[in-house]
Amino acid sequence: MREADRRRMRRTRMVALGLTPALGSDGAVSALAVARELGALQAQDYGSGVWSLGVRSGLTLEQVEQAVIDREVVRTWPMRGTIHWVPAEDARWMCELLAAPRSTTLATRFAQLGITEADVELSGRLFEQHLREPMSRPDVAALLVEHGIDPTDQRNYHLIGHHCMSGLVCQGPVIGKQPSFVLIDSWVPHSRKPSREEGLATVAERYVRSHGPVTEKDLAGWLLKPLGLTREALALVGDRIVRAELDGQTWLTHVDARPVPDGPGAVHLLPQWDEFLLGYKSREVTLPPEHFVRVVPGRNMVFKPTLVVDGEVSGTWRRVQRSEHVLVEVSPFADLSARRWREVEAAAAAYGTFLGTEAEVVRVAPAGGTA
Repeated sequence: MREADRRRMRRTRMVALGLTPALGSDGAVSALAVARELGALQAQDYGSGVWSLGVRSGLTLEQVEQAVIDREVVRTWPMRGTIHWVPAEDARWMCELLAAPRSTTLATRFAQLGITEADVELSGRLFEQHLREPMSRPDVAALLVEHGIDPTDQRNYHLIGHHCMSGLVCQGPVIGKQPSFVLIDSWVPHSRKPSREEGLATVAERYVRSHGPVTEKDLAGWLLKPLGLTREALALVGDRIVRAELDGQTWLTHVDARPVPDGPGAVHLLPQWDEFLLGYKSREVTLPPEHFVRVVPGRNMVFKPTLVVDGEVSGTWRRVQRSEHVLVEVSPFADLSARRWREVEAAAAAYGTFLGTEAEVVRVAPAGGTA
C-alpha cells in the first residue's frame, strides 16, 4: 500500500475511533455515547479501560466511574472471552448473541481446573440469590467457599466469567479497589431485546462506523466468529456499508463516515489495550511491522501503552505514580520535533487531568537518538 493511502486510512480511522474530534464539536461527551458509538471497548485491564473511555470523551476518571454508578455503561464479557465496556442496555443481548461460555476452549480449561457442571449450576443459583446488589470479588469468592465451591486457581474468575457471558451477571462499580458483580436484571434499568438479525446488524454497523476502513476479517477477528456469520451480519446492514478496492483488498466504511479534518494529525497517549490496535485483525496500517516487538515484547498480546503520532504508533509510554503527581515516561521510536514534544506534553496534561493530578513528561531517548 502506498504511504499516501496508509496515511489517509490512518486518519480516517482516528476520526472513526473517536480520537479526532468531529468537525465543529467541542466539550466532553458521555461515556454512554462513546460506548454506543464503538459498540464495545476492550477493557480487561481496569486502568487501561477507563482511559479508553476518558481519552475519547474528555471525562475525568471520577466522571467515568460515575457513569458506571449511574448504570450507563457496564464492564462485562460480551465476546472473545475477554472484558469490554458496553452500553448497559446492550450488555445482556450482546453476551447472549456473541459470547461463548460453552466453547471448547473454556470447556477444556474448566476440566483442567476441576470445575464441574454442578459447580456451574450451583454458582449460578447462588448469584441469582445473592447478587441483587453489587458484591465485591473477594465477597463472591467467600460466598462460593461457604457453599462448598473452591474459588482458588482462577476458579472464581472463570465461574464469574461464565455467568457474565451467559447474560446473568455483569460488573458493577468498584468497591474499594475491587471489581464488583451484580445481576444484570437487578442493575440495568432497561435491557434492549433485539432479534438475532437486529443484533447482528447493530454490532456490524457500529463496528464498521467506528473502526473503518476495515476488512471482513477485521470484523470476524473482533467478534471471534466465522467469516460466514460476519458476512451475514454485514449483509443485514445493506447499503449503509460502502465497499472500496485497494491493493486487491476490499475495505469497508460506513455511508455516514465522518469527514477527516485537514492539517497535521494529532499526538495521543493511548492505553495498552485500546481499540486502536486491539480492534483489528491486521495492525500493519497503524503499527509498522518493524516496531511490533517493541509494542508487544512477548508476542503474546500483552501490549504496551502507545505513543501515536498522526494515527501511527511512534513509541511507547508508561505511567510511574509518585506521591503527589504522575510521571509519564515516553519512549519514541525516533527523534521527535520540538512541536511534537509540545503535543506530547499536552497529551500527558490531558491524562493528568483525567486522573485528577499533575503529569510530568520524562523523555526516554530512542535507540541511536536523543530525546
